[in-house]
Amino acid sequence: MLVWSWKSGNGPQQRLGPGALQTQTALDAGSGADLASFLAQLHKTLDVDVLLSTYISIIGGFVPAPAAAIYLLDPGTGRPTRLAAQGADEHLFPRFLSAYETGGRECDPVYSRVSKQLKITSSSMLPKRERWENHPFHRVLSVGALEHILEAPIVTSDKGLVGTLNFGRSGTEPRFSDDDVTLVDRIAEHVSIAISHAAEVTRLRERDGAMDGVFQALGTAVMITDSAGEIQFLNLSARHLFQECETNPALKTIVAEGLRHNLEALTDLSRVSRCLRLPPRTLNRSPYLTMNSVAVGSGRGLVATFWYQPGENPSFEYLHDLLTPQEIRVLEMLAQGLENKEIAEFMTISVDTVKSHLKRIFAKMRVASRTQLLSQVFCR
Repeated sequence: MLVWSWKSGNGPQQRLGPGALQTQTALDAGSGADLASFLAQLHKTLDVDVLLSTYISIIGGFVPAPAAAIYLLDPGTGRPTRLAAQGADEHLFPRFLSAYETGGRECDPVYSRVSKQLKITSSSMLPKRERWENHPFHRVLSVGALEHILEAPIVTSDKGLVGTLNFGRSGTEPRFSDDDVTLVDRIAEHVSIAISHAAEVTRLRERDGAMDGVFQALGTAVMITDSAGEIQFLNLSARHLFQECETNPALKTIVAEGLRHNLEALTDLSRVSRCLRLPPRTLNRSPYLTMNSVAVGSGRGLVATFWYQPGENPSFEYLHDLLTPQEIRVLEMLAQGLENKEIAEFMTISVDTVKSHLKRIFAKMRVASRTQLLSQVFCR
């Protein structure tokens, strides 16, 4: 038996050995328990390509037919994007697959009915049976020495028709019976659910991979923990921060206490910010590190924490509508870790004047302490 596997965009169809798609021992036909095991295997498969391989390697044990295929289709164009198929004749079957896609699909009356009505159909169910032998599609079937066909739709709730299950028999074999139709219809329902599930898992994996790439590219350190503080994810910037913590016990203590504070202060879907005063000569930047924590993943108890350290000369010009130029200058030096006396010396003003500036800044920013002030301006 010849087994084929093909994906749109991967070039010509490729011939695989009979063992290449085998994922488990073929199940005995006729056993309800074995059919249940087969369907359960499909539902457990989270990769679309593996699911197609599993299906095509086992389906012959339940629906005897020298030709069988499972197609996935682009919902927009109706063109095939993936195919797994098996045929008994290694010479005729590849020619038939090619003929079907080059001109057979567009004149296939069974597929036309399946795609429009989304109902399983066999060639014997078509009207005006006496004209079947003269139908253009009958000549396409003859390329593969086939006479009777059965097709069932693969349908998902969000995209509609996304594929078909196809079976073919020769003229010397019986037509597809009502029992065949009932069985394939049941299998198609399960395949539809399994395909939808596997496609959603694939989509989520791709999205998570993209999000991981974004997190890794950020200059901001990002950490995800559970509600108890157990680390679930660190991006590259966060790893660098934690590596420095391992070599600097004082920094490690400050960071751990800041994280503990945020986790204890968080409620569901809330956001907590804390500005940390760092030990001297750490992180080679500003003496402050702002920690923003937010509850994420409702019901999962996860917390995302973003660490931000401003440059050595932070600018707060965006506050010019709220603060005077002198107040902004005081705030910028405060952010660099300078005390009131040092600020006074740099600005050639008295310490009392610095205190007055700070009092007005606190009032305008609606904060009560330096830590609250810095946390607010760094989190904007």
